[in-house]
Amino acid sequence: MIGLLFIYWIWKAFSNLAIEHDKNKWKYFFIGIGSYYGGTIIGGLIVGFTLVIINGFDSVANENFENAGWNIFFVLFGGLACYGVYKFLENKLQKERELLEKEGIESIGLVEEN
Repeated sequence: MIGLLFIYWIWKAFSNLAIEHDKNKWKYFFIGIGSYYGGTIIGGLIVGFTLVIINGFDSVANENFENAGWNIFFVLFGGLACYGVYKFLENKLQKERELLEKEGIESIGLVEEN
């Protein structure tokens, strides 16, 4: 159930960002979902490789990863990855908007009247 809430929040945030900057909201939604699940997978790989390097293969062969603590850690890692992608896109779209608001090529050669 909590996973559905996360998906809704990701959809809402990325869709609002896309609508605010006149972009395709479904494309940004899938970018958000991909960043969340990608961050979760990368977090799992980092923890897995770290434990293999420190303790060997036997440390990841048992059921130590089936508790709520690890799940919360992976969800937080995915949330941070999603937030990072959101801020990156927000800054990128803001810079694009500022470039469009600057004087365009149409104003070259025109005399400015004060």
